[in-house]
Amino acid sequence: MICTEAEPLLGACLDGELDAKTALGIDQHLSICDACSSAYRKLECLRDEIVAAELDWSAGVDLRPLRASIRRKQRPPWWQGVWPRSLLLAAATTALFLVVFLPGRFALTNSAIERQIVDNHVRSLMAEHLVDVPSSDRHTVKPWFQGKLGFSPSVPDLTADGFVLLGGRLDVIGARPAAAIIYKRQNHVINLWITSQEAAGRGPELTNLDGYHLIRWQQNGMTYWAASDLNVTELRQFAELIRSR
Repeated sequence: MICTEAEPLLGACLDGELDAKTALGIDQHLSICDACSSAYRKLECLRDEIVAAELDWSAGVDLRPLRASIRRKQRPPWWQGVWPRSLLLAAATTALFLVVFLPGRFALTNSAIERQIVDNHVRSLMAEHLVDVPSSDRHTVKPWFQGKLGFSPSVPDLTADGFVLLGGRLDVIGARPAAAIIYKRQNHVINLWITSQEAAGRGPELTNLDGYHLIRWQQNGMTYWAASDLNVTELRQFAELIRSR
Protein backbone atom coordinates (compact mmCIF):
# COMPACT_ATOMS: atom_id res chain seq x y z
CA MET A 1 0.00 0.00 0.00
CA ILE A 2 1.23 3.48 -0.84
CA CYS A 3 2.45 5.45 2.12
CA THR A 4 -0.06 8.17 3.01
CA GLU A 5 2.75 10.64 3.67
CA ALA A 6 4.44 10.10 0.33
CA GLU A 7 1.40 9.71 -1.95
CA PRO A 8 0.54 13.46 -2.23
CA LEU A 9 4.14 14.25 -3.12
CA LEU A 10 4.62 11.74 -5.99
CA GLY A 11 2.92 13.89 -8.61
CA ALA A 12 4.72 17.01 -7.47
CA CYS A 13 8.03 15.14 -7.58
CA LEU A 14 7.30 13.97 -11.13
CA ASP A 15 6.56 17.56 -12.17
CA GLY A 16 9.73 18.88 -10.48
CA GLU A 17 7.73 21.07 -8.09
CA LEU A 18 9.44 19.99 -4.86
CA ASP A 19 12.32 21.75 -3.19
CA ALA A 20 15.67 19.99 -3.25
CA LYS A 21 15.48 18.65 0.31
CA THR A 22 11.97 17.20 -0.12
CA ALA A 23 12.79 15.76 -3.53
CA LEU A 24 15.86 14.03 -2.09
CA GLY A 25 13.73 12.56 0.67
CA ILE A 26 11.20 11.22 -1.89
CA ASP A 27 14.00 9.68 -3.93
CA GLN A 28 15.36 7.93 -0.86
CA HIS A 29 11.86 6.71 0.04
CA LEU A 30 11.23 5.33 -3.45
CA SER A 31 14.45 3.35 -3.22
CA ILE A 32 13.16 1.38 -0.23
CA CYS A 33 9.36 1.38 -0.71
CA ASP A 34 8.15 -0.96 -3.49
CA ALA A 35 4.53 0.26 -3.33
CA CYS A 36 5.41 3.92 -3.77
CA SER A 37 8.05 3.09 -6.38
CA SER A 38 5.46 1.15 -8.41
CA ALA A 39 2.97 4.02 -8.14
CA TYR A 40 5.62 6.46 -9.29
CA ARG A 41 6.45 4.32 -12.35
CA LYS A 42 2.74 4.25 -13.27
CA LEU A 43 2.67 8.04 -13.11
CA GLU A 44 5.70 8.16 -15.40
CA CYS A 45 3.98 5.84 -17.90
CA LEU A 46 0.84 7.98 -17.78
CA ARG A 47 2.92 11.09 -18.47
CA ASP A 48 4.58 9.37 -21.44
CA GLU A 49 1.17 8.36 -22.82
CA ILE A 50 -0.03 11.95 -22.57
CA VAL A 51 3.07 13.25 -24.32
CA ALA A 52 2.72 10.63 -27.08
CA ALA A 53 -0.94 11.55 -27.55
CA GLU A 54 0.04 15.23 -27.75
CA LEU A 55 -2.36 16.14 -24.95
CA ASP A 56 -2.02 18.92 -22.43
CA TRP A 57 -0.54 17.92 -19.06
CA SER A 58 -2.27 20.74 -17.18
CA ALA A 59 -5.07 20.32 -14.68
CA GLY A 60 -8.65 20.27 -15.88
CA VAL A 61 -7.84 18.78 -19.27
CA ASP A 62 -10.24 16.16 -20.61
CA LEU A 63 -8.32 12.90 -20.40
CA ARG A 64 -11.04 10.77 -22.00
CA PRO A 65 -9.21 10.57 -25.37
CA LEU A 66 -6.11 9.34 -23.57
CA ARG A 67 -8.04 6.74 -21.60
CA ALA A 68 -9.72 5.53 -24.79
CA SER A 69 -6.32 5.25 -26.47
CA ILE A 70 -4.94 3.23 -23.56
CA ARG A 71 -7.98 0.93 -23.57
CA ARG A 72 -7.57 0.31 -27.31
CA LYS A 73 -3.96 -0.69 -26.79
CA GLN A 74 -4.89 -3.03 -23.96
CA ARG A 75 -7.89 -4.54 -25.76
CA PRO A 76 -7.09 -7.85 -27.53
CA PRO A 77 -7.75 -8.12 -31.29
CA TRP A 78 -11.39 -8.70 -32.21
CA TRP A 79 -10.71 -12.12 -33.66
CA GLN A 80 -9.33 -13.48 -30.41
CA GLY A 81 -12.79 -13.29 -28.94
CA VAL A 82 -14.49 -14.78 -32.01
CA TRP A 83 -12.29 -17.57 -33.35
CA PRO A 84 -10.69 -20.29 -31.25
CA ARG A 85 -6.91 -20.50 -31.44
CA SER A 86 -7.14 -23.91 -33.18
CA LEU A 87 -9.35 -22.46 -35.94
CA LEU A 88 -6.93 -19.58 -36.50
CA LEU A 89 -4.03 -22.02 -36.76
CA ALA A 90 -5.95 -24.13 -39.28
CA ALA A 91 -6.76 -21.06 -41.39
CA ALA A 92 -3.13 -19.95 -41.40
CA THR A 93 -1.98 -23.45 -42.39
CA THR A 94 -4.49 -23.57 -45.23
CA ALA A 95 -3.37 -20.17 -46.54
CA LEU A 96 0.28 -21.26 -46.45
CA PHE A 97 -0.60 -24.44 -48.37
CA LEU A 98 -2.42 -22.48 -51.05
CA VAL A 99 0.47 -20.07 -51.53
CA VAL A 100 3.28 -22.64 -51.52
CA PHE A 101 1.80 -25.75 -53.09
CA LEU A 102 -0.91 -24.52 -55.45
CA PRO A 103 0.53 -21.55 -57.39
CA GLY A 104 -0.54 -23.02 -60.72
CA ARG A 105 -4.18 -23.25 -59.63
CA PHE A 106 -4.48 -19.50 -59.62
CA ALA A 107 -3.18 -18.72 -63.10
CA LEU A 108 -3.88 -15.31 -64.53
CA THR A 109 -6.75 -14.93 -66.97
CA ASN A 110 -5.92 -14.44 -70.63
CA SER A 111 -6.79 -10.73 -70.43
CA ALA A 112 -4.42 -10.27 -67.47
CA ILE A 113 -1.66 -12.12 -69.29
CA GLU A 114 -2.22 -9.97 -72.38
CA ARG A 115 -1.75 -6.91 -70.19
CA GLN A 116 1.46 -8.41 -68.81
CA ILE A 117 2.68 -9.29 -72.31
CA VAL A 118 2.31 -5.71 -73.52
CA ASP A 119 3.90 -4.32 -70.36
CA ASN A 120 6.87 -6.70 -70.75
CA HIS A 121 7.21 -5.76 -74.41
CA VAL A 122 7.25 -2.03 -73.68
CA ARG A 123 9.59 -2.51 -70.71
CA SER A 124 12.07 -4.44 -72.84
CA LEU A 125 12.26 -1.51 -75.26
CA MET A 126 12.59 1.15 -72.55
CA ALA A 127 14.97 -0.46 -70.08
CA GLU A 128 17.73 -1.18 -72.60
CA HIS A 129 17.54 -4.80 -71.58
CA LEU A 130 16.10 -6.32 -74.70
CA VAL A 131 18.37 -9.37 -74.68
CA ASP A 132 20.42 -11.35 -72.18
CA VAL A 133 22.28 -13.13 -74.96
CA PRO A 134 22.71 -10.84 -77.99
CA SER A 135 23.29 -12.93 -81.09
CA SER A 136 21.86 -13.53 -84.55
CA ASP A 137 23.08 -17.13 -84.45
CA ARG A 138 20.39 -19.58 -83.35
CA HIS A 139 23.12 -22.04 -82.34
CA THR A 140 24.25 -19.50 -79.75
CA VAL A 141 20.84 -18.41 -78.49
CA LYS A 142 19.18 -21.83 -78.15
CA PRO A 143 21.93 -23.46 -76.00
CA TRP A 144 21.99 -20.40 -73.74
CA PHE A 145 18.59 -21.38 -72.31
CA GLN A 146 19.76 -24.85 -71.27
CA GLY A 147 19.56 -25.28 -67.50
CA LYS A 148 17.62 -22.02 -67.11
CA LEU A 149 14.20 -23.38 -68.10
CA GLY A 150 12.38 -26.67 -67.81
CA PHE A 151 12.11 -26.91 -71.59
CA SER A 152 14.18 -26.22 -74.69
CA PRO A 153 12.70 -23.34 -76.71
CA SER A 154 12.69 -23.36 -80.48
CA VAL A 155 14.86 -20.63 -82.04
CA PRO A 156 14.38 -20.76 -85.82
CA ASP A 157 16.46 -18.65 -88.18
CA LEU A 158 14.07 -16.44 -90.19
CA THR A 159 16.64 -14.10 -91.71
CA ALA A 160 15.84 -15.25 -95.25
CA ASP A 161 12.19 -14.29 -94.61
CA GLY A 162 13.07 -10.79 -93.40
CA PHE A 163 12.91 -11.42 -89.65
CA VAL A 164 16.36 -11.01 -88.12
CA LEU A 165 17.20 -12.77 -84.85
CA LEU A 166 18.53 -10.34 -82.20
CA GLY A 167 18.97 -12.74 -79.27
CA GLY A 168 17.09 -14.03 -76.25
CA ARG A 169 16.41 -13.36 -72.58
CA LEU A 170 14.67 -14.88 -69.60
CA ASP A 171 11.27 -13.44 -68.69
CA VAL A 172 8.21 -14.20 -66.57
CA ILE A 173 4.71 -14.69 -67.98
CA GLY A 174 1.78 -15.58 -65.73
CA ALA A 175 4.12 -16.14 -62.76
CA ARG A 176 6.09 -18.74 -64.72
CA PRO A 177 9.53 -18.53 -66.33
CA ALA A 178 9.44 -17.99 -70.07
CA ALA A 179 11.90 -17.80 -72.93
CA ALA A 180 11.78 -14.53 -74.84
CA ILE A 181 13.18 -14.74 -78.38
CA ILE A 182 13.64 -11.35 -80.02
CA TYR A 183 13.43 -10.67 -83.74
CA LYS A 184 13.45 -7.48 -85.76
CA ARG A 185 11.57 -6.61 -88.93
CA GLN A 186 13.05 -3.39 -90.33
CA ASN A 187 12.55 -0.96 -87.40
CA HIS A 188 9.98 -3.10 -85.57
CA VAL A 189 10.97 -5.33 -82.65
CA ILE A 190 9.08 -8.59 -82.13
CA ASN A 191 9.07 -10.30 -78.75
CA LEU A 192 8.26 -14.01 -78.96
CA TRP A 193 7.55 -15.65 -75.60
CA ILE A 194 7.49 -19.40 -75.15
CA THR A 195 6.15 -20.89 -71.94
CA SER A 196 4.89 -24.22 -70.66
CA GLN A 197 1.81 -22.55 -69.21
CA GLU A 198 -1.40 -23.65 -70.88
CA ALA A 199 -3.84 -21.08 -72.22
CA ALA A 200 -7.45 -21.33 -73.31
CA GLY A 201 -7.83 -22.21 -76.98
CA ARG A 202 -5.26 -23.67 -79.34
CA GLY A 203 -5.52 -21.84 -82.66
CA PRO A 204 -3.83 -18.47 -83.30
CA GLU A 205 -5.71 -15.61 -81.64
CA LEU A 206 -5.08 -11.97 -82.45
CA THR A 207 -5.47 -9.18 -79.87
CA ASN A 208 -4.80 -5.47 -80.03
CA LEU A 209 -3.85 -3.65 -76.83
CA ASP A 210 -2.51 -0.09 -76.49
CA GLY A 211 -1.54 -0.03 -80.15
CA TYR A 212 0.38 -3.33 -80.01
CA HIS A 213 -0.66 -6.53 -81.76
CA LEU A 214 -0.51 -9.85 -79.93
CA ILE A 215 -0.85 -13.31 -81.42
CA ARG A 216 -1.16 -16.36 -79.16
CA TRP A 217 -1.20 -20.04 -80.08
CA GLN A 218 -0.41 -23.44 -78.64
CA GLN A 219 1.82 -26.04 -80.19
CA ASN A 220 3.44 -29.23 -78.89
CA GLY A 221 2.28 -28.54 -75.34
CA MET A 222 3.77 -25.03 -75.30
CA THR A 223 2.12 -21.62 -75.45
CA TYR A 224 3.53 -18.95 -77.77
CA TRP A 225 2.97 -15.20 -77.57
CA ALA A 226 4.19 -12.76 -80.24
CA ALA A 227 3.93 -9.03 -79.58
CA SER A 228 4.95 -6.06 -81.72
CA ASP A 229 3.82 -2.78 -83.25
CA LEU A 230 4.35 -4.46 -86.61
CA ASN A 231 1.31 -4.48 -88.89
CA VAL A 232 -1.08 -7.39 -88.51
CA THR A 233 -0.31 -8.99 -91.88
CA GLU A 234 3.42 -9.22 -91.25
CA LEU A 235 2.97 -10.32 -87.63
CA ARG A 236 0.69 -13.12 -88.82
CA GLN A 237 3.35 -14.08 -91.36
CA PHE A 238 5.92 -14.19 -88.56
CA ALA A 239 3.67 -16.40 -86.44
CA GLU A 240 3.05 -18.82 -89.33
CA LEU A 241 6.80 -19.06 -89.97
CA ILE A 242 7.43 -19.91 -86.31
CA ARG A 243 4.65 -22.51 -86.33
CA SER A 244 5.94 -24.14 -89.51
CA ARG A 245 9.48 -24.51 -88.12
